[in-house]
Amino acid sequence: MLLLDERILADGTHARTHAEVSGDKVRIRDDDGTTGELSIAAIDRVMTRYGRELEDTIALVGDVLELPNGYRLRRLRYHAVVDATGRDYLVWERPDGEPLAVVGAMVTAALRYLVLRLSDARPQESEGGGT
Repeated sequence: MLLLDERILADGTHARTHAEVSGDKVRIRDDDGTTGELSIAAIDRVMTRYGRELEDTIALVGDVLELPNGYRLRRLRYHAVVDATGRDYLVWERPDGEPLAVVGAMVTAALRYLVLRLSDARPQESEGGGT
C-alpha cells in the first residue's frame, strides 16, 4: 500500500489517500470513505496529462507501489531550490518512457475525482428484499 497524500480537512482532522494493487487495477482508498478501482491505463492518462519529466539528477527514492507490466507509482519527497520546504511528488515510472513527476496533492485530487465520477456512473444496486 502506498500513501499518496494526506491533508487537513475543514474540521481539523487529517485525511489520507492510499493506493494498493488489486489484480490488474489500482484501488484508491481515502479516509473520507471514497473508494474505487482505476485501471493502469487510467492512471497512465492522468499522470501523462499532468506529469513532467523528472530531471536526471533527482534520485528515484521513496516508497513505491509495484504495478503489473513494469509500471511503478512512487512517492518522492523533494526540496526544489525555489521551495521554502520539501514537497511530496508522485512519480510515474513507465516501461516505455521517462519517469513523470507531479505534485502529490494535485494528482491525488484528480485520481479521487475520477474514482468519484466512476462510482456515480455505476448503476446502484437496490438494497433490501424483493417485492
